[in-house]
Amino acid sequence: MQNGSRLKVQVEKVISLVVQKKKQRDHEFLNTLLLNLQQLSEALNNPSSTGDLPKHSKINGALRAYFDTNLVESYEEPLVVELDLLESMLKTP
Repeated sequence: MQNGSRLKVQVEKVISLVVQKKKQRDHEFLNTLLLNLQQLSEALNNPSSTGDLPKHSKINGALRAYFDTNLVESYEEPLVVELDLLESMLKTP
């Protein structure tokens, strides 16, 4: 379950970055993203529900939605990089 461990670490990393971003600027998108990430984290900690995570994670498309807000500072922003990595990890079987 090494991939599961890496996924958990990545989710926690993105949660931390979202919390930091919320301290800079409160935005409904960040509130929704944080809620979805917390739900994903809970699902990862529940072994019986990990089989369908990519389908039910609600994270797929979050990076694009983030770019649709006026919150993005640059393409190199840590939240952009880590959220992209998380989406890629969720798409990989």
